[in-house]
Amino acid sequence: MVDISLEKKEIKSLIYMLQSEDADNHTMAFETLKNIDINKFKGEIILMFKYGGHKIESWQENCLPAYQFLINVLKNKSLTSAQTLALIKSNKGSNNCTELFIEFFIRDMTRILENIGYDTKNFEINIKLKDNE
Repeated sequence: MVDISLEKKEIKSLIYMLQSEDADNHTMAFETLKNIDINKFKGEIILMFKYGGHKIESWQENCLPAYQFLINVLKNKSLTSAQTLALIKSNKGSNNCTELFIEFFIRDMTRILENIGYDTKNFEINIKLKDNE
């Protein structure tokens, strides 16, 4: 296992790689995740599972350590947005992880609004959590 740092940019890149139509991107993302300390990035794994677009079987096949963690934490439940945020927080996800959850959640909500005819082109929402003082 390599000591890899997952900052906001890297987490977002891995999610986009998992979402990509290119199977090579999936492979590279999962290979990267195999080399991180799952215990150090539990919240990030939950976030990547929620927004990466891969079913749990894909995680089992491509990234067994993360799969084993996910099986334990999900307990065969579907993952709603509220449950995702609760799991990120209860697993001590970083502020970067929480910020990214909120960004992806808002992105999805914006798409829903657009699909029902609401003009969102003038929206700009930036999320930055304050560090605990």
